[in-house]
Amino acid sequence: MSRILNKYLTRIHKWAGLVLSLQIVFWFGSGFFMTLFPIDQVRGRHLVEKPVFSLTDTDLVSIELAMTAYDGKLTGARLANIAGRPVFILLGDNGTMMLDARSGQSWDGVGEPDIRRVAIESYKGEGTLSALLRLDVAPKDYRGALPVWQASFDDHAKTRVYLDPNTAEVRSVRTRLWRVFDLAWKFHIMDVTGEDNFNSWWLRLASGAALMFALSGVGLLWFRIVARPRRRRPRVV
Repeated sequence: MSRILNKYLTRIHKWAGLVLSLQIVFWFGSGFFMTLFPIDQVRGRHLVEKPVFSLTDTDLVSIELAMTAYDGKLTGARLANIAGRPVFILLGDNGTMMLDARSGQSWDGVGEPDIRRVAIESYKGEGTLSALLRLDVAPKDYRGALPVWQASFDDHAKTRVYLDPNTAEVRSVRTRLWRVFDLAWKFHIMDVTGEDNFNSWWLRLASGAALMFALSGVGLLWFRIVARPRRRRPRVV
């Protein structure tokens, strides 16, 4: 009986070790890949320049004066560059209000021509704008707020710039390297779908294999140390 149990424990230990070794290869391989590139290069920061305005610019109305134009309880205010113009963005219990920072007058926002111009002016790569889409469903390489404008460029990096539809600010930059890096990260954390699913079959398989590997190893160790028949020494006459 002990021999049969030892045999099955050995098989379980080997197969569980095989599954676990594959996951270890994914861990080490993906981790090694992610160390090869600077994070700023992965994020594509060198491909986009975000121009800003300063509150000290002399041709702007004071932010204190702009804040008085908000009807309601104000919770925040900031200066932003929207479509090449300085705009005060006021936040509060009545939603978002935008004011032209030079005239102090209310401003309705940006349209597609403004988004297109900002995307082209912000982009510092070698390609040209190939597509401009307003998205209400997030693509695989974007996890921010919706809706969002997606500006695609025909460069070698397959750059995509995502812009805020209300402010024309660049939310994120995605390149081919970022997408490969993101896939490596998903393999590294065992979440290929990117949905933070801790009940996936892959995670169950890997964790189950690790548990079986450990338990079968303990069983085999017990057989080797405790249950293995000891050889009898010949009697010396």
